[in-house]
Amino acid sequence: MRNIDVLLVNSLAPRQRIASDAALENGLAIIRTHLEERGFIVYVADEQRVSGPEKGVPRWYLKMLRLLSVLQLKAFGGGMKIVAYILLLLAWPLHALSLYYRRSYLEKLIENLAALVSAEHIPLVGIKVWNGEAYKWSVALARKIRAVNPEAVVIAGGPQVKVYGSEIFAQEAFDLAIMGPGEEILAVLLQKRKAVLDKESFLEVVRQEISSSLLIRTGHYSSENQYMPAVFTIPRYRPADMDDKILFHTLIDGVGCTWSKCSFCSHTRQNSCYIPRPVEQIKDEILAMSQQGIAFFRFSSSETPPEHGQAIAQMLLENNFDINYSMFVRAGKASTKTYNAYRLMLNSGLKAVFMGGETGHDAINAKVMNKGVSQQEIVETIECIRLAAAETGKTCRVGLAMIYPCPVLDGITLSEVFQENLRLVARTRPDTVIINPPGVFPGTVWFEQAEKLGFKFSEDFVARMMQYEYSMYKPVEFWSKIEFSLNGMDVRSLLQETGKLARAIEAMGIPIGISDEYLMMLEALGEKSAIGLLKFKHDSLLDVLSGSTGYIGQTVAKINDRSKELALANCNQLKIKE
Repeated sequence: MRNIDVLLVNSLAPRQRIASDAALENGLAIIRTHLEERGFIVYVADEQRVSGPEKGVPRWYLKMLRLLSVLQLKAFGGGMKIVAYILLLLAWPLHALSLYYRRSYLEKLIENLAALVSAEHIPLVGIKVWNGEAYKWSVALARKIRAVNPEAVVIAGGPQVKVYGSEIFAQEAFDLAIMGPGEEILAVLLQKRKAVLDKESFLEVVRQEISSSLLIRTGHYSSENQYMPAVFTIPRYRPADMDDKILFHTLIDGVGCTWSKCSFCSHTRQNSCYIPRPVEQIKDEILAMSQQGIAFFRFSSSETPPEHGQAIAQMLLENNFDINYSMFVRAGKASTKTYNAYRLMLNSGLKAVFMGGETGHDAINAKVMNKGVSQQEIVETIECIRLAAAETGKTCRVGLAMIYPCPVLDGITLSEVFQENLRLVARTRPDTVIINPPGVFPGTVWFEQAEKLGFKFSEDFVARMMQYEYSMYKPVEFWSKIEFSLNGMDVRSLLQETGKLARAIEAMGIPIGISDEYLMMLEALGEKSAIGLLKFKHDSLLDVLSGSTGYIGQTVAKINDRSKELALANCNQLKIKE
């Protein structure tokens, strides 16, 4: 039996952060499929599962934490803030013990994976690196692997590399990093590793023949004008990949963004604007997913332009595919053409869209965000989608993302930005709003012009931010300190201001922080009311706060049944056509 050529690992955090953490892991599945088609032996370690946050914690302990979380939310909801804070403080040591259980479990996983690398003499290990605690876990795993098997080459990839670039090497844990798609470059790296005797020789070959930097840029992050592959690899999920997962698939509809100029956005690291994926390839992927029991899709690009969305919709309708999908959209001038595009998309299964609004203040959006859209355009785009939904008799959930607080201009106060934000929300009435505090990421205008915009941070700020974890079970006053400020407001003050806007929006009856894919899937389950979304927000928050997964597990079971039902109908439709 041949040894494993490459180990692929999805990084882990002790706590669930968002409800959709346990979606199908399409990235690692794509890499495995691509490499296996070229004769390599690949092992994927992905413990990010629906019930994953409960692993290592006694059941009775989870029940006790959930009861305390229920009491905390009741106290907050009833306006008994003092009681709520007392309960939070009482629960704090219990959460600390829960985290001890979880971290002990995650440390054991590190030991097991390192032992596997050593026993199998695995030459390459690829880690999909996320932020916060998951980043710290990835670093610990990389160091352990290199300690027990110094000849193993440990490669970082995933969201953390795309956002922070070469900063990923600050911890001196990784040998290489890939910024962009990993499947094609990993095949090349594996071939070159086989051709030399040791790791040092391999790294020298990489420096000479592939990249003079440890950070290898691929796809739309490269400078070689090869931004997209001629043919995308369609992943083959295995039963183990789908077990205890949410059956929705992240589908690459294109890469990049038509604007790609936002001052705060790390997508500006990409060297291409939006490039649509050929519709025929998207059709093949939807067919392949239907045959695997999957009919829920999230389009991956940072925006799907209406004209490309329309082309995809026409393909779906022509083939009688019955799927549900969500996507990111960009506001613009509404027109009959835009209206017709959304009408087709709604008829083809579009259930939710997510839009970056950032702020309702036009001057801030223009000069601070460089967003390229006005409040009126945001309003008109959402109205256009809703008019198309009314005409087709469909429902499309709308999520709006905002950044608050934010840098301001001379003559504009933060209070004015706050009021314009509320005005935008009142005019659009989105189904949910996600509010992000201001973030400063390397490679962005905000980072390069930080002092001019009012940001101040310490020299180790980037390294601290890469592993900073939000502690939802503790009051903001007790979160870890980090040297970062905006116009004199430290992190705690910034987060308190973010919470102020969140409470004002929630007072309108609009839930905060429901992701686009959950909007889409809840809509598919027939949950159409604002009250239903608020209940989902409340009950899923209980899961996150307590570290339990009972409610999410029940919801996912219903979602998965619906996904399989639609997928089977698509397969039957295909047989009829044949």
